[in-house]
Amino acid sequence: MFTETYIEMVINNKQIQDLCKYNKGDWLIHTRYKELPFVLSENASADECYNYCTDSYKWLPTLEDLFGMIDKDREEGNLEDFMMWCRLFVTPENIKENALEYIMEVYYCKEWNPEKKEWEETNGS
Repeated sequence: MFTETYIEMVINNKQIQDLCKYNKGDWLIHTRYKELPFVLSENASADECYNYCTDSYKWLPTLEDLFGMIDKDREEGNLEDFMMWCRLFVTPENIKENALEYIMEVYYCKEWNPEKKEWEETNGS
């Protein structure tokens, strides 16, 4: 469901982590035990959800979450642009990684460096 690369791409990604509201149904991962993603229970209380708002837990956006981050009303970087981009760059086995790369490239001028396992600033072009 979540590849090791995808987990690396999101856990230290401030722009994406800042979008998390720690809602019921969100996927989270403990930063120390990365092999155990879990979903916040639909029965979790507000206090339980709040308890996950720490540096020890990171949000793992689903594909639906990622699609929701793409602004359909923008002149550039909208859903139509994303669909065109997909035709060129998306590999089906890594669709979440690809969607995240699009969001980071278009909205934050960053690209993933797989060797360093970090996001790097681009020139914005």
